[in-house]
Amino acid sequence: MKRQSRKDRWLDAVNKVREGLDALKDVQSEYVDWRDNLPENLECSPLGEKLNEVADASFIDEIESACDEAEYIELPLGFGRD
Repeated sequence: MKRQSRKDRWLDAVNKVREGLDALKDVQSEYVDWRDNLPENLECSPLGEKLNEVADASFIDEIESACDEAEYIELPLGFGRD
């Protein structure tokens, strides 16, 4: 069985991160729904604050941006082919 090239392994890793990111977004969406349906008297409670923190997690967008960069980076070919 032939081993995958570095480029293929790189892209596989990026795809795995994207799969994890999609799962994270799905769960985040559930938290957003929970927050949006929270009774008004709980919006400023510790629960409401935690739900806001999860809903507003900007690092998710940063991970997505990093995946885009990683996917389209020009990888070295090696052996004088660069």
